[in-house]
Amino acid sequence: MTKDNRIKLKYRYGKLPDHMTGLLRSADQTDLRVLLTLSLLAKKTTSEARIEDIAAYSGIELPDVKASLKFWRGAGVVGDADETSEENEISDDTAKTSAPQRTTTAHRAGAIEQSNITDNYSSGELADIMDNRIVSPMLIDEAQRIFGKMFRTYDIGILVGIVERLGFEEEAVLLMLNYVAGKGKKTMRYAETLAMSFFDEGITSTEAVAERISRMERSGELVEQIKKLFGFGGRELTTSEKRFFTAWTEKYVYDIDVIRLAYDITVDNTQKPLPKYANTILERWHTEGLRTADEVRGYIDRQTAEKSGGTVAKSYDADEFFEAALKRSYEELK
Repeated sequence: MTKDNRIKLKYRYGKLPDHMTGLLRSADQTDLRVLLTLSLLAKKTTSEARIEDIAAYSGIELPDVKASLKFWRGAGVVGDADETSEENEISDDTAKTSAPQRTTTAHRAGAIEQSNITDNYSSGELADIMDNRIVSPMLIDEAQRIFGKMFRTYDIGILVGIVERLGFEEEAVLLMLNYVAGKGKKTMRYAETLAMSFFDEGITSTEAVAERISRMERSGELVEQIKKLFGFGGRELTTSEKRFFTAWTEKYVYDIDVIRLAYDITVDNTQKPLPKYANTILERWHTEGLRTADEVRGYIDRQTAEKSGGTVAKSYDADEFFEAALKRSYEELK
């Protein structure tokens, strides 16, 4: 069992540190459920519990459990199971000043640490940042307006870290917050995840963030159209389907007209709406540098003409160019 799978309470049973009163007020519902579940599970062992068990017993998704444990770890309430401190003997003062555990990650070749990557600020550090105008108070005010709630210190720490540590422009941060709020994800944890993904792509300027979000919104709308086209209804996409659809809409930047052409060829040749088969077609078109439906039709007509000895076919339904290769792919699918 690795240390990352076990978490440890750092206070005596039945005695919370003095500063916990303020923490409990600032904790959200998920944080409280995670702490309560950890407390109940820990009493059955030696003050420790597996993170997976906390998720299972609390009914909270594992990523959200880990995010909540970041909050409690930063507050000095929990720690890794193999920490050398004496079990359940940490004093209130120690809990207040205990430094959070940090782990390295692949973000920008390890240049940034993942655990408490943006939220590990003391109140004094946040005050200094505001006094030095590194982050404007207007950013915090506008962020709170977008999410429709007052931020706790933990939330402000994430917001400040996105600007001060990751280097995002404030307007770019507001674009991200508006995007996640529109998705119904009004939490700074979700915004932090989005910011980290953009950071990994080298996207931090307002212009780059706006363009990336525009592509994501366009992709989301197209995916819904693709699901309808392939007859998926309201069901969740599989991992491979998500990968295909994301490639078509974001990497290849195809519109629904091009995707519909691939769909028609797929059903004509297989009698089934198979995304993997359609992906083979779209990959080929992308490799050939085809971008629009008109370019695809012209390409198919030229290939068909070569097969038929120079007579250009008027319809792309008789897709002889792809027939042999795609039938081989279909046999592999079966």
